[in-house]
This record gives sequence, C-alpha cells and structure tokens, in this order.
Amino acid sequence: MGKYVTYLRAPDGNIERQPDAIVMRSDSLDPYMHEETLVGWPESIVYWANDRGPAVGLAPLGSSTH
Repeated sequence: MGKYVTYLRAPDGNIERQPDAIVMRSDSLDPYMHEETLVGWPESIVYWANDRGPAVGLAPLGSSTH
C-alpha cells in the first residue's frame, strides 16, 4: 500500500494540493490513470482521474525529486 496526497484541478487548469487529504491505496491507481509531471510542488508526479478539465488526482508521497 502506498500513501498519496490529493490534488484538485479546477476547470481553468489551476492545481491545488490538499495536504490534509492523504489516502492509502493498493498497487492499482484505477481510475487515476493520467500521469502529469508536477513542477514547483512537493511531489513530482500526479495521476489524474480525467485527462483534462476538472479532476481529482493522487500524487505518491515521497515522489519529490529535490
């Protein structure tokens, strides 16, 4: 099981990190299948439920590259 922090993407494309929304997931990220590199955030990658538009995403905690 991995720990993931929740991200939200608004209709205008703005991204917001939800630091109090930590979830535990098994190996499957379904339906979070759309990968995006994050720049300037604590995590370096997020997996979105939708490819574009408003969406909820999960980013693996500890995925930082700095």
